[in-house]
Amino acid sequence: MELELRHLRILLAIADAGSLSRAAAALMLSQPAMTTQLRRIEASFGQPLFERSARGVTPTRAGELVILHARDAVASAERIRGCRLRSAVGLEPVTVGGSSGPFLGHLAIHLPAVLSNPVSFVQCATTGEAMSRVADRSIAAGCLVDLEGFGAAPPDGVVVDVIGLEPVVVVLPAGHPLARQKRVDLAGLAAETWLLPPHDPGCDDYGALVAACGSAGFAPCVSPLRIGQVGILCDLVTQGVGLTLLQGSARAREGVVMRRLAGDPLLGRHVLALHRESPLIGARSLLLALVRDAFDARCVKPD
Repeated sequence: MELELRHLRILLAIADAGSLSRAAAALMLSQPAMTTQLRRIEASFGQPLFERSARGVTPTRAGELVILHARDAVASAERIRGCRLRSAVGLEPVTVGGSSGPFLGHLAIHLPAVLSNPVSFVQCATTGEAMSRVADRSIAAGCLVDLEGFGAAPPDGVVVDVIGLEPVVVVLPAGHPLARQKRVDLAGLAAETWLLPPHDPGCDDYGALVAACGSAGFAPCVSPLRIGQVGILCDLVTQGVGLTLLQGSARAREGVVMRRLAGDPLLGRHVLALHRESPLIGARSLLLALVRDAFDARCVKPD
């Protein structure tokens, strides 16, 4: 694993807090995500950087040396970043938008603290709408989610960075015969009716479902109902109208269960999109660091 500034910030947060749980809270990460990140960082050094005890954590001798250099590196990076942001971004107001996903809320919390610009946020109804608004520069950056292999090509002038892939889950009624299984075989859902969101020019949900079901040996029965609200979709699932699909990081709803599909045949693709002439193009690395933090903290990873 190649170390990045966000990894150094994690080490500093742990050292300053003396506790993984307090460091996780300070960085707005879950404790399991913090623990996983620390294990990866220590593995990259080939030795423990902290000693664990009932009272918390303390740096090892190697950890003290790494933390000393990490403080210098982070402080230098912040000075460099501040100069770049002031010259590349200026003081004009900027708007950041997004479709479904965990990134927009994370940016709403953290981005205003590191930009001198006034920042506003807007929720886009679809991936296609968000991408179009990035292309016409009515938003300065977009956090989007499509399906791997079934997303639209970015318009001219738009730069897209893939943040990560996340398994798509099936939403079942809590009383469904397969609800107790940890993983559900897609072929076992051949007799079900599927509920999908409205047509999205930025993501072919229907094509992705047909392809996945075809690989499982059947053609899906897709309801003519097209519902864009997750709450309404879940209500229809509880009433037995059909099943639906959501991102693995979606919030659980009463009356339904979310289960991963065996083999993860459908993967959500989280991306950050900016126009090459966006006022935030100079802050691209900063935006990437923030959304990668959100991905690590909130998203389910493929096996």
